[in-house]
Amino acid sequence: MYNLVTDIKEREILLKTFSGLVNKTCLEHFIQKNGYGDDFIRILFKDNLDEYEDQEELNEIGTNRVVLFAEYPAAPKEEKMYLTFEELYSYASEAIQENHENDSEIQELLLKLKEELYI
Repeated sequence: MYNLVTDIKEREILLKTFSGLVNKTCLEHFIQKNGYGDDFIRILFKDNLDEYEDQEELNEIGTNRVVLFAEYPAAPKEEKMYLTFEELYSYASEAIQENHENDSEIQELLLKLKEELYI
């Protein structure tokens, strides 16, 4: 059972942990509204969730949010948090600026993500 993270500092820690995965492939997945991550931390869209096993998450995210799941060692225990599409884009943009600022292809993907999320 995943614990819901609402504390701002804890949320920032989870997002910072995920930031190492934000790259071209990640953006391509997000543009298609497909989840991305690894065995320990991942961000999922509505269509990535199981209608039976993930009923709570499906009710929470609706059509304009995603859920981040984290497990040990990415988090001290099983944790989850919800992000609006605006928060997801803002976070992805920040991670890209820190790690891929001069990559024009990734910058174009970031703009496409903004369009696809209707931001």
